[in-house]
Amino acid sequence: MSHIIAYLFAISITFPILVTVGLYYIFKRIYKHPKKVLHSSIAYSTLFYIISVMIMLKHLFQSSYVGIIILFLLVVLMSFVILQWKFTHEVIFRHAFKLFWRSMFLFFLVAYVLLGLTGIIMELIITM
Repeated sequence: MSHIIAYLFAISITFPILVTVGLYYIFKRIYKHPKKVLHSSIAYSTLFYIISVMIMLKHLFQSSYVGIIILFLLVVLMSFVILQWKFTHEVIFRHAFKLFWRSMFLFFLVAYVLLGLTGIIMELIITM
């Protein structure tokens, strides 16, 4: 049983797009509003993209970037909080965090695709 859970977790980290699509169809049965379905599936799959990008960076460049990624996440969150304070003169942390988390989904989705293409190109160059 523990092997099945480990394999499911490994597949989820390797292919976070499958997690996003799977969550989309699960939430589609739960919620009626299409916008809520999309936002929920994105919110719950963002962590898989972050972990996947960390693993891809370690595999491609043989160096750990966990600290840099955590620092990047904190700086971006801090920027969103400061911008919200500048524009509205009050900070609603829930709104700032939702905007931060959605933007991190977009950032790490693009990073996942670009690192995947980089890995493919690097393997093609090595085998030639």
